[in-house]
Amino acid sequence: MKFSRFLCIATAAMLSAVSLAQTTVPPTRIWTSTDGRKIDAAFVALEGDGVKIRMANGSTFTVPLARLSAEDQAFAKSQAPASPATSTASSPSGSPAASTTWPRTVSLEDKPVVTVIKEDAATKEFIYRSPHYEFQCDSKLGANVVREFGRMFEATYLINSLLPLDFKPQPEPLREFFLARLFTEKSDYMKEGIEGSAGVYSRGKKALMVPLSSLGVKMVGSRVSLENGSDQDNVVLIHEITHQMMNHWLNKLPTWYIEGAAEYVSMLEYNSNGRFSLIGLNRLLQNFAKRRNYEGGGKSYTMIDLEELMTIEGDRWSAALGKGGSANENYGSAGLLTYFFYHLDGKGDAANIIAYLRQVQNAKSKEEKQAAVKTHLLRERTYAQLAEEVKKALRKEGIDISYFPPGKNGPATSTN
Repeated sequence: MKFSRFLCIATAAMLSAVSLAQTTVPPTRIWTSTDGRKIDAAFVALEGDGVKIRMANGSTFTVPLARLSAEDQAFAKSQAPASPATSTASSPSGSPAASTTWPRTVSLEDKPVVTVIKEDAATKEFIYRSPHYEFQCDSKLGANVVREFGRMFEATYLINSLLPLDFKPQPEPLREFFLARLFTEKSDYMKEGIEGSAGVYSRGKKALMVPLSSLGVKMVGSRVSLENGSDQDNVVLIHEITHQMMNHWLNKLPTWYIEGAAEYVSMLEYNSNGRFSLIGLNRLLQNFAKRRNYEGGGKSYTMIDLEELMTIEGDRWSAALGKGGSANENYGSAGLLTYFFYHLDGKGDAANIIAYLRQVQNAKSKEEKQAAVKTHLLRERTYAQLAEEVKKALRKEGIDISYFPPGKNGPATSTN
C-alpha cells in the first residue's frame, strides 16, 4: 500500500545535483502547492487521490491531489490513462483505502517528510508538520528529530487506515492535520494531561498531549538528543493516537469498543522504523494478557462480566481509573473481547463486527445502536452464551478465561 506524504520543497541546487538519463525519466514540470510552494518534478502516476512524482535525483513521492493547485490536479488527471500504475482505490476521506483482508504487516516506506512551519524562540512557538500531523512544541526540536519520532504517529495513522474495519481516519472538524501538543516540562504537561501517563488524547481540545520524555526526547539547554521511547510509553501512545484516529467515531461506539479498538492496535508488535506486525497474533495476545494481568502471567485472565462490560457507561469507566479501581481489568477485558470479534467470532474474518460498524455508523439514536449490537454482535446469543463462546475461543489461543461476578465496576446508573 502506498502511503501519501506531503512533499517538502527542495531547493533548485538539490534538484540539479543529480541528473538521470533522458530515456528513463519523463519530462519535468513545475508543480505548485495550494500554499504557493513550487517544485520541479516529473509525473509518474495517479494513485487514488494522490499523484506520484519523481524528482531529478530519482526520489519519488506521493502528494495528495487536494494539496496541489487546480491546474496541477487537472494535469495529473489528464495523464492518468497513460499510466498503468493508476489506481482509483481510496477512501472518501483521503486516507488510504482499507484492505479487504487482514494484513500481516503494515509499514512506512520511509521516514516521514517533515516541514518546519514556525520556530520562534521569543514566543516559544515551534511548529512542525509531517504528512498527517502538526506537532506544536515549546522547545526547538528541528525537523530531523521530529522525523524520527514522527514515524510512530504516521505508522499508527496508516494501520488504522488499512485495517479492514474501514475507520477512515480524519482530523477533527476544522482541522487539516491531526494535532499533537508536545511539552518539554512534565509540570506543563500535567496541566493538560494525566499524572503518570505517557500521553493522552482530548477530544474536547482536539489534540493529543505528550511530554517529550515519552518520545525519548531529552533537552539539555538548547541541545536536543533522541533515544528510542520505552516500549511501555509506545504502547500508551499508540493507544492514544488510535483514539485520535477514531475521533469521529467516539460518539457512536460503546465505551468498551472505543477502548478495545485502541488496545488491539497497541497489542500489535511495533518496530521503531514504523512497522506494525500482525504475525503470530496468538503470541501477541498472550503478551497482552500478561501485560494486563501481571499476577496471572498471561496464561489466565479474569474478565469483566460481559453484559457489564458491553453496557458500561463512560463515567463508570472513568471512575475505575481511580486508586483501587478496576481499570486494568476493564482495559484487558475490552482488548480480549475486541480480539475475539476481530479474529475468533463466526468465520474469524471480522465480518460481524464490520457489519456492526457499518450499521452503527448511520445510527441516529441509542435504540438503533443497541439494535446493531443485538443484530451483529450478540446474534441471538444471550450474554451468558457469548461469554461461554469467548471462553472457549480464547482457550484455543492459549489463555484461560474466568469472569468476575457482575458489579466489578459498581452498580449501573439508572440511564443505562
